[in-house]
Amino acid sequence: MSARPATDDGVPPATDGAGVAEQRPAFGAARVERVARVDGPLRARLLRIWTDVSNAGGWVGFVPPVAEAEIAPVLDAALARVHAGRDWLAVVRTGAPDRPAPDDVAGFAFVANNDRLLSEHWRWVLRVQVHPEHQGARLGAVLLDGIADMAADDGLEMLLLTVRGGEGLEAFYGRAGYREVARIPRAIRVAPDDYRDQVHLAHHLR
Repeated sequence: MSARPATDDGVPPATDGAGVAEQRPAFGAARVERVARVDGPLRARLLRIWTDVSNAGGWVGFVPPVAEAEIAPVLDAALARVHAGRDWLAVVRTGAPDRPAPDDVAGFAFVANNDRLLSEHWRWVLRVQVHPEHQGARLGAVLLDGIADMAADDGLEMLLLTVRGGEGLEAFYGRAGYREVARIPRAIRVAPDDYRDQVHLAHHLR
């Protein structure tokens, strides 16, 4: 499930201990990296981002208020798939490329294998989020563009993600190339009297 965007606008380097498979230049000083292994400090930063985004009202799988202890098992399960080589972790950084540190990670998303033999040409994009302190810096768009570029380079043909209806997220993702392909009414129950549509968006890379 995707997050409310932080904005409505967009040879492995030395690392802080996380295994970086690929990086891309992006908007301003920001860049997107594909991380193969996450160490303790980077895990702590991802957990802080996820918690702060959730408590700021971002749609990333939790309803506020939420504590780090509630999110940690979900994060660790996702990282286990990354470490096993099944999924990707893409992070957007804002610091100097030659001096990366956990605190310069502004946001992240997972690119998940769908585990289907006949669907190997596409992937899910999950948990897209940028820390609220970077609101208005176009880093959400930068993250999505970086993921699309890396996916295309890997020979993938399509990316899919889902959002909760009623939040205007379709327009944000539309600017990154995603188009609505399906909508399941009332598939998400945020509260006993609050149902939302689940909107499926696809980005065709070729």
